[in-house]
Amino acid sequence: MSQQPTRQPNAFKSLQVQLRKAPLWARTLTGTAVIALVGGVTLSVVAEPQREAVQLAQAAAPSSPAIALPLASGKADAAPAAPAPDVQTAALAAPAPQAIKGFEMPADFIPANSEGSTENAPFGRIKLAALSNGQQAIDGLGGNLPAVAAWYGKSPEELTTLLRSDNTVFVDTRGRLLFIDAGAGKADVSLKDAHTHHVSDANMGVTEAGDKATIGVPSTGGAPFPLDQTFALHSRSSASRIIYLNFKGEGAKPAFDLDKLPRSFSAVEQAMIQKIWLRVAEDYASFDVDITTEAPSSVVGKTGVTILITSETSASGGYAYLNSFAAFKASPAPAFCFQNNLANAEKPIAECLSHELGHTLGLHHQSTSAQTYYGGAGDGDTGWAPIMGVSYYKNLTQWAKGEYAGATNTEDAYAVMKKQGLPARVDDHGNTTATASAMLLSQANGLANLSRTGVIETPTDVDVFSFVAGAGAISLTVAPSNWSGNLDVALELRDASGKTVATANTLDKLDANISAKLATAGTYYLFVKGAGKGDPKTTGYSNYGSIGQYSISGKAPLKLK
Repeated sequence: MSQQPTRQPNAFKSLQVQLRKAPLWARTLTGTAVIALVGGVTLSVVAEPQREAVQLAQAAAPSSPAIALPLASGKADAAPAAPAPDVQTAALAAPAPQAIKGFEMPADFIPANSEGSTENAPFGRIKLAALSNGQQAIDGLGGNLPAVAAWYGKSPEELTTLLRSDNTVFVDTRGRLLFIDAGAGKADVSLKDAHTHHVSDANMGVTEAGDKATIGVPSTGGAPFPLDQTFALHSRSSASRIIYLNFKGEGAKPAFDLDKLPRSFSAVEQAMIQKIWLRVAEDYASFDVDITTEAPSSVVGKTGVTILITSETSASGGYAYLNSFAAFKASPAPAFCFQNNLANAEKPIAECLSHELGHTLGLHHQSTSAQTYYGGAGDGDTGWAPIMGVSYYKNLTQWAKGEYAGATNTEDAYAVMKKQGLPARVDDHGNTTATASAMLLSQANGLANLSRTGVIETPTDVDVFSFVAGAGAISLTVAPSNWSGNLDVALELRDASGKTVATANTLDKLDANISAKLATAGTYYLFVKGAGKGDPKTTGYSNYGSIGQYSISGKAPLKLK
């Protein structure tokens, strides 16, 4: 761990100036550790009543000293005299190893190697004194470092660099790697999705197999589904891969709890559990995996991972063992999210779950040289952040491959997760007019009501739908999930000859709408795909992460017989 922060006098005015440049969430959070790189120094701004919860934090950039500045008293210590650059986002810090004391996995637990195998692991011969990170972890591994590095697909130099540059990476007493991640703090940082559409057809919220889906489920204050389904939710029950969201506790580790009545789940708690599940299910909707709140009755032939959402008090937001997606076991869980440091709120808990699950699937942090967790760019509906960065504060959170400025991690998330056993789903709709799926059609008031649902499984996927319409005005809307939708939609409408009739890709919205006038009656084709926005090196993002669920609704003239 790093040394205790060094106090420096007279920083308050300088700090105020720099915080005004920070994002709105960084300026408005109270009771939360807000860490920003200013003039080469990491400033940790901590509201006095919550200082105890975050005093274990250390700077995300090891070369930058941490300075704790109390705000409650109106007094502050000195800031460095060096001019400060603009603050792009707050860089969160890692908690100390004590944050998860007692949560180390059993000695017989073997994480997969970089190719997804557990054969000939080196961990049986390793026995270290304690959980450690940074130079202490490097020194502790000693002569075992090359073998551990090779297991995780790295050279000794690469593992050494990782341990020195990312202080959220720890080595347990058996030499296994895990990430101990910062949380969102105790303030109410929940963020409602900016888009509020929903499809009126109740069946749009259910897949063909009868499993629940996030598309078409209205955003409401109550539970989206009947309460007796809270602990029986499945996104893809036919899959042999399972991600079990355990809200019920594990042994002595307590369950999810909002009302301090740990042996029961209130209607409010069950509503939040359902909404958290909806968000995580969307993040993994494009993959062949069942996101479920129900522990499997049989694990034969199943692979996957359990993650525990617990009311246990912790200085971390969550943690996960790298590459722990393997032969499925309901317990012990190799990944946790601690609700007390996630504002006890729907969105931060869901973002933590998807992030920690990403680590179990081999993913590292989306970062920069100054930020352990990259916080994204933009605001509103298309305010973007990577799931493997810090995604608590943006509406659009996606899988990423480091296309933003200053990225230090450019791993292909999909390729890494596939090696760890999580492939994309089989394409649900054809990519050409010859293989197009027919739009569902019903008649009302002399018009054809069109609808369909689907999933964009990969960045290159295009789903094509056919329908017959008469001449006249047509309107088609395609929308992503109501619950933290990952898909930024782009549309193209073509006629039977292949001529483009209209296109749509709304700049500041994830939905897309085509309103056009059809010159003649006939067969038409709607092309649906994922889109990006602007320049990923500045305030935009590519279409790499634009995958996920969508719903189509629209009206067209009936073709007269």
